[in-house]
Amino acid sequence: MTKVVLTLFLIGHVLGDFYLQSSELAINKDGSFKKLLKHSAIYLLSMVFVIIPVISLKLFKWAFFISAAHFAIDLVKSFIKNKITIDDKLDTFAYIFDQTIHILVIIFTTMIIYLLSEPISYIYCIQYILNKLQADVLNILSWILILLVIIQPSSITIKKVLYRYRPMTNEEKEGNPNAGALIGIYERFIILLLLSAGQYSAIGFVLTAKSIARYNKIADYPKFSEYYLLGTLLSVLLVIVAYLLIF
Repeated sequence: MTKVVLTLFLIGHVLGDFYLQSSELAINKDGSFKKLLKHSAIYLLSMVFVIIPVISLKLFKWAFFISAAHFAIDLVKSFIKNKITIDDKLDTFAYIFDQTIHILVIIFTTMIIYLLSEPISYIYCIQYILNKLQADVLNILSWILILLVIIQPSSITIKKVLYRYRPMTNEEKEGNPNAGALIGIYERFIILLLLSAGQYSAIGFVLTAKSIARYNKIADYPKFSEYYLLGTLLSVLLVIVAYLLIF
């Protein structure tokens, strides 16, 4: 049950920090306390929403604790960003460090719940449905979590890490800015399916097919080829690491 709670909290974090937070809110929350409060309220609602299947007053207490810690971490990050100049490299580090701290807080909270032996159980209607279906709840939640991770969080992480390496050729400007991100999502989804099926060698064919489609740009523009290789490797790395950690 502890792993279920951890997975639920992680799903709540991903929803609150990536899916329910608009780009405008993500940009402006560092310079506006009101925007930061709005983001924190949305984050709290996402945390409360995901634990509805295991309603418990004590679990609500820990959801509030995680949300309060999230607010405090974002407040400190906002204060630091307003005091010093943040370049692209430092912004990438701040993003990775920020997400690492948030996840560690969730893991730490789950460990406390386990050590205190907090009473946790499914509400009656959920338990009845699970008994009827004989479903593996942890496996279902793990799939929900990894599908959420390989879409928005992975795309944002790749964009953050590789932003300073992005080529600015005329050809790159003329392309559809969303096409690359969408291709990356499909790529990670296919790799995830191949990993779950144990078809590891087939992953190479996916990468080969992608490279053939971009062959002209790779051959003609060295900066693009480097950017493309970095993006592909990071995309593959993220889905593999997520799969190994979640499953």
